[in-house]
Amino acid sequence: MIESQRYCPEILTQLRAVRSAVKSLEADVLQTHLTTCVTETFSSKRVSKAEKDQKIKELIGIFKRFD
Repeated sequence: MIESQRYCPEILTQLRAVRSAVKSLEADVLQTHLTTCVTETFSSKRVSKAEKDQKIKELIGIFKRFD
């Protein structure tokens, strides 16, 4: 659109749509991660406390980056 010299508000509208789509995809991936990987880690009796603590640190890092 930039190369085609489209009107700036049109470009901004498309950029906002892309951002929204990416944000929605991030939420879907996070939900899948929470309902699979994290749930499995915490429900397993074979996983150590250290591994569970690491999973919590990982999640905290993810949420900090989403800000």
